[in-house]
Amino acid sequence: MLEPRDETGSFPRQFVLAFLALYLVAGLGLMGVTPPFQSPDAFAHFDRSVQLAQGQLTSTASAGSPGDALPVGVYQTEVVFSAMAEAPAVRLAWSEFVYGWRQTWSSPKYFTTFTTGGNIPFLYLPQTLGVEIGRVAGGHILVSYYAAEFMNFLAFVALTGWAMLQFPRRLAFPFAVFLLLPMVTSLAISVNPDCLLIALSSVFAAAWYRRLREVDDARAAVDDGETPRWWKIWSDRNGLIAYAALFAMAMEKPPLLLLGLLLPLADLKVSVRRYVLRSVVVTASIALAYELWARVAAVPHVVTHHAAGIAPLHQLGLLVSNPVKGFDVLTTSLEQSGVLYAKEFLAGIGWLDTWFPSWFYRGAGLVVVIALVSAISVARRGAARTYSSLAVLALTAAGLLFTFYLVDTPYFNPTVIGFQGRYLLPLVPSLLVALGWRTPTPTATRSLEQPLGLLVRDYGAIALVGLQAWIFTAYVLTVLNRYWP
Repeated sequence: MLEPRDETGSFPRQFVLAFLALYLVAGLGLMGVTPPFQSPDAFAHFDRSVQLAQGQLTSTASAGSPGDALPVGVYQTEVVFSAMAEAPAVRLAWSEFVYGWRQTWSSPKYFTTFTTGGNIPFLYLPQTLGVEIGRVAGGHILVSYYAAEFMNFLAFVALTGWAMLQFPRRLAFPFAVFLLLPMVTSLAISVNPDCLLIALSSVFAAAWYRRLREVDDARAAVDDGETPRWWKIWSDRNGLIAYAALFAMAMEKPPLLLLGLLLPLADLKVSVRRYVLRSVVVTASIALAYELWARVAAVPHVVTHHAAGIAPLHQLGLLVSNPVKGFDVLTTSLEQSGVLYAKEFLAGIGWLDTWFPSWFYRGAGLVVVIALVSAISVARRGAARTYSSLAVLALTAAGLLFTFYLVDTPYFNPTVIGFQGRYLLPLVPSLLVALGWRTPTPTATRSLEQPLGLLVRDYGAIALVGLQAWIFTAYVLTVLNRYWP
């Protein structure tokens, strides 16, 4: 009969570090066999990194289009690999790779248009540093591209590694499986800042978990159950870490701001007034910072796609005055694109999102389900808090979807335009914590857990490892077969 595990038991630090080292090596290998720019929006994100490396924080304009003057070699390098991005089955010829490799930073400047010039700069710090390292190490632009990928990946491993060390075993294991999923690894080895969004969401979830644990421990130690004063959430390390991670995420994807409702959740049962006050402080401060960035720095003074009929405030007024319209948009979008969203979520691998066979998506879906189920503790406590957390996460997911309806969809359009399933990935770490959270209980109570539930959980974990290895192998073979001669 299996014995119940200690709630606070964690994997040994050496074990976690060994996992991260293997993850780093495997990621570098995958990076080496994947041709450049084969991740979502890689061209625009690399252009943004080059722009920042030149000291330009926001876009300039030419003929009404946003962009910047970059070395013409950047544009010529991207042209070679753009055909592959548009048709994933196209193989890379060595002559094309050699042509791309010949492009250098010494080439003359050429105005290149891209839409990421207003994106928040600090999520591009690793990529920008990689561009500079590549420029110093060699004159070839592809050297800088691979260096940018490497620095982004290194930052991802460092942040997610810290998060994994904060979790107990029963949360660290499904979190490790989440990191191994192809949809995550493909972003981790790219120049896409979504890679850092996932890493920051992991830091947020881990710090949030530690904050919940600290508050519960304090309640257990104090007879009257009084929690620290409202301002003390900002004086503890984990509260500050969670707030900083949330700030960075919300500046890139504003609807993630709703995750701020999770920060003071540990004190909800003590005082609703205190919870509301802390939530307002979190959301208002981040919203103000985002508004200042968007109005003062991020918006280039050029003609944008908004002139083509996209009117965010007008669209928002429509939804406020006619809530039924919002419900119709949501249901119609899910009916028409729900399967596509699911495929992009399960295999958000750039241009390969929908190219895998059906068995891949069924297998990947099973992995995700098992990972979520394994995070739910047998005889879980604190159901009210769990349901509150799930409600916030559902609200955030809906907010992400409707944001694209406001800012990327023509007025009165019946469906959402521009949304992709991978945008939901930053919610997964918080989902693992919400599902797997358990209020500490005495050892005698824990010993009453059902042995059958523990048996299913442990042997399900073993099956999960094998299934994940199978899916990851399929991903690697797909990349090799379609992309590498």
